Amino acid sequence: MENPFIYGEVVTGDNFCNREKEIKKLSNDLLDSQKIFLISPRRFGKTSLIKTVLEEIRRQNIRTVYLDIEGISTYKKFLNTYLNALIKEFTTINKIYEFTKKILSGIKFELNVDDKGNPALTLGYKSLDENLEMIASKIYELPAKITKRERLVIVFDEFQEILKLNGRHIEGVLRSAIQHQRNVGYIFAGSRRHILVDMATSPDRPFYRMGPVMYLERIPEEIIKKFIYKKFCNTGIKISKIAVAKIIEMSENIPYYIQMLSHELWDYAVIQKKGANEKDIGIVFKELLKQYDQNFREHWNRLITTKRQLLQTIAHRGGNNLLSKEILSKNELGYPSSVQRTLELLIADGHIDKVGNTYFMVDIVFREWIRQFTF
Repeated sequence: MENPFIYGEVVTGDNFCNREKEIKKLSNDLLDSQKIFLISPRRFGKTSLIKTVLEEIRRQNIRTVYLDIEGISTYKKFLNTYLNALIKEFTTINKIYEFTKKILSGIKFELNVDDKGNPALTLGYKSLDENLEMIASKIYELPAKITKRERLVIVFDEFQEILKLNGRHIEGVLRSAIQHQRNVGYIFAGSRRHILVDMATSPDRPFYRMGPVMYLERIPEEIIKKFIYKKFCNTGIKISKIAVAKIIEMSENIPYYIQMLSHELWDYAVIQKKGANEKDIGIVFKELLKQYDQNFREHWNRLITTKRQLLQTIAHRGGNNLLSKEILSKNELGYPSSVQRTLELLIADGHIDKVGNTYFMVDIVFREWIRQFTF
């Protein structure tokens, strides 16, 4: 019997917990060719939501392009990847060279083979070439050229990572190209909330008022309760309502951790050949801590002392008023300026994030490990 709960990968269809309101909102805005900022904390199911929306969009015969920027290391690689994604959507393999020559005249490129044996274009320029900016502008303008009267939806996932490739300058160049693309809808999605919020809402940034800003919130508890209960019951495993509520409480109603705890609890119930109850959740969570213990220890040992101190403080007392004299003194954190710099580094590392003036740990399992195993 297959475990009905999936975590650690993108989920769609029956494995995706109902977000009808968000799906409808995103789909309608994209059909109207809006340029949307989708802002979400990590592990809230952002990418699964996007993939579900793209499936809905494609059923209406609208082309889609999805690009995850997080794993791209240079600006040139980003342009290459984006160019190939666009071309793949609009032409066949045997017409790539002819198609590209027509729409990108005057730009040098080579036709190679990718890791999977498929034809792929490579820009014939070095990463620091002065012509790269001109090339970038032409690539950003491509959607308007190749769509004509067709509709297209483009998604840049983890969009804030683009700043690491070419700094803030890229925002102005990209906005200049896309603001006139009436038949093209965009999603600029990201999980570094504070960075995306600044990009989308600061008057001095190019994307200010470019389009609607959507914040992905937690799924209402009643909906997630039904999702968990149905998944257990449909596979013949009984689970108490108290246990379902405990899963939501311990996971802080974050989709990734709900799926994780439910997955492990389902496995435990199958092995024990019994239903799942509240006490079992505590056992399962302890096993998760044991499972990740070695990885967490190795990671912890690589952190500098100031980062450890701040993570311990946030894990034990929360992330409010961290720069107050009382908190700094009680936790021996040092001077406000140095603590502020360390907080910024922890955000850049992905360990913490910030909503308003409150800092919080992104990984709640790592947070619990810090509470239990560090001093």
